[in-house]
Amino acid sequence: MKKIFLCLFILFSLLLIMLCQKPDYSKQIGPIIDKYVGAWNGDSLTILDKIVDKNFQLRIVPTFEPSTGIKKLKEAITRTRTNFPDFKVTETERLFVSDSAIVLRWIATGTYKGENEMPPTGIKVNVPGFSVIFFNEEKLTGEWIAYSDLTWYKQLGFTLVPPTIEKKEK
Repeated sequence: MKKIFLCLFILFSLLLIMLCQKPDYSKQIGPIIDKYVGAWNGDSLTILDKIVDKNFQLRIVPTFEPSTGIKKLKEAITRTRTNFPDFKVTETERLFVSDSAIVLRWIATGTYKGENEMPPTGIKVNVPGFSVIFFNEEKLTGEWIAYSDLTWYKQLGFTLVPPTIEKKEK
């Protein structure tokens, strides 16, 4: 009888320990995040078809307007690589905040050679920022990218000119 009680106690204790342990999301989603960052850093974009949900939503400062779908994500990455041919994201911190989100702190570097709303400057930038990347099981479902536009533009050689304020007559 004592042996049965002891066995049941040990089994119950093991079950309780297993239920109280948090899953290690770094093992589950970490390799997928590595592939995703690799896609931004110049690896093949075809990997996105395997690791990104078809309804992936990319939101970037300053508007955070959603850009939905793998095709739109690939276009955003291609546009970034075109404007900054040596673009690189270097992670500085990775924090799993739940079973569905991770925060990446990073530094983005690259030389601006693109032709957008700004002329190419040929200046290299080094801008810190962070991303909140959402996932569901083994697929990435979205990313919110935040960084300082002002820092970015200042490093590119642009200046901020305050608007002229007209004085009102009394």
